[in-house]
Amino acid sequence: MISAFTGRALKYLSSEVRGLHAAAYVLAACALLSSLLAMVRDRMLAQTFGASTSLDIYYAGFRIPDLIFVATGALVSVYMLIPELSRRSDPQQKSYIDTIIVGFSIFAVAVSAVAALLAPLILSLMFPEYTGAHATQLIDITRIILLQPIILGLSNILAAITQVRHRYALYALSPLLYNLGIIFGVEFLYPMWGITGLAWGVVIGACLHLGIQIPSIVGDGFLRRFPRFSEPKALINTAFISLPRALALSMNQITFFGLTALAATLTSGSIAVFMFAYNLQAVPLSIIGASFSVAAFPTLAAALSKGDTKEFIGHVAIAARYVFFWSVPASMLILVLRAYVVRVILGSGAFDWTDTRLTAAAFALFSLSLAAQGLTLLLVRGYYAAGRTFVPLIVAVGVALGTLAIAFMTLHVLDNDDILFWVQSTLRVEGLQGSSVIALAFAYTVAQILGAVALVIHFEYRFSGFFTQVWRSILESLFAGIAGALGVYGALMVAGFFVTTDTSASIFFLGLGGGTFGIIVAMAAYHAIGSREYGETLAAIRGKLWRKAQVEGVTIVASAEEQGAI
Repeated sequence: MISAFTGRALKYLSSEVRGLHAAAYVLAACALLSSLLAMVRDRMLAQTFGASTSLDIYYAGFRIPDLIFVATGALVSVYMLIPELSRRSDPQQKSYIDTIIVGFSIFAVAVSAVAALLAPLILSLMFPEYTGAHATQLIDITRIILLQPIILGLSNILAAITQVRHRYALYALSPLLYNLGIIFGVEFLYPMWGITGLAWGVVIGACLHLGIQIPSIVGDGFLRRFPRFSEPKALINTAFISLPRALALSMNQITFFGLTALAATLTSGSIAVFMFAYNLQAVPLSIIGASFSVAAFPTLAAALSKGDTKEFIGHVAIAARYVFFWSVPASMLILVLRAYVVRVILGSGAFDWTDTRLTAAAFALFSLSLAAQGLTLLLVRGYYAAGRTFVPLIVAVGVALGTLAIAFMTLHVLDNDDILFWVQSTLRVEGLQGSSVIALAFAYTVAQILGAVALVIHFEYRFSGFFTQVWRSILESLFAGIAGALGVYGALMVAGFFVTTDTSASIFFLGLGGGTFGIIVAMAAYHAIGSREYGETLAAIRGKLWRKAQVEGVTIVASAEEQGAI
């Protein structure tokens, strides 16, 4: 049955789909490895600190550096550098990259230095709750992490070269090494230097993020001498074109700044709960949404460089179909398995059952916007490939303002005891102190969904024909996702009569079994309705294995012929 299904799918499995699968799955595999390390990192932090004030301070220390990284790095982002590099010869690429590196370094160092000086003032305004020793710790951590925007900014410049040469595995390994640095800080530097050791671990991770790319870059002929500032006009043009993107990305960091400041006014540990939940939902987002959007971008830029708008829309639609194909079922499974996931990954040491339930509730709310976030990542890259950077900026501003407005309103609504009780009961956090933090996750999710809808409407208006190619996939993914969630729920209900949940091992295997059954049900649902993406995925896997077998066969025949000739 599967063979016949994949056989039919092979008939329409285009070279574009094969290329997207190849690049996206390499990126997804590396993202999975990086995410596993990120989960190890978060488990170590949860085990050591729990949802505590110390961890709140650590996460708050990222807010200024992250804002600077986005604002400065986006001025010379890979999405602007890749098209510029594609238009240049090898000697011109080297001169251009030299100029970008020198210009960015001067600007980033200057901005970070000013931020370090003003950190006490800015942090006292944003986090007035932290005074005395806590304020000192927050300032110290912020100043150390301010080295990160400079290092990661340089790494992202080199990443443009890496992607132009289609070294996706190397590009995707950088975040993995970044997390290794943070883990090193938690395991070895924190016992020696306290919470500032965590900050130095971040800096080490940023250095590893940059260092992994240098050998291949030097091998390509770049950075073999001290960079020269030889194309100031090119730098100005790149920064000018990138300005809307820098502002758009800054909106997201401003949103996090505001949400973190709001979380600081709630129960101690609220920032930690919010960030733990956000980091967990970032795992499927990076594996699915980010992988497909990054893999599609060079193809989108190439299609528009040829003036082929129809091909451009087709590439965006293909990637969007797969974002829905994977993201919607993932969201549905997370809704059912949220507590199992949180308890297995974070539930140890100082991270108690209250922390688990609050994080699981926020995680569930975040997961509802997975498809919307993945689609936004893709469409934004489509706009950048088309040279239209102001639409993503306008939407980003709207999403940022909307997120903060919804957060304020939701927190106000939750002051009503009846509404709070209903929300707590729905998310199974009834009676828990600090449950108001779920308002922040709710606000983020609602704003992300509305932003994605706005982008789709405008993208369809500007590039007609997109929605007609994806609407069926949206409905199919919803059907498969609901079927998978019901499968998980049913499996857990049945298993609950035979398996207890009083140990970490039992929780893990119960969640694993239920999740596996849910995936099987979702895939069966896709198969039953004749999902094109399901057929193409199986065909791509089958084609890969078949091609490998063919290559092995050719090798054997060639060896035999060579032996006969001898």
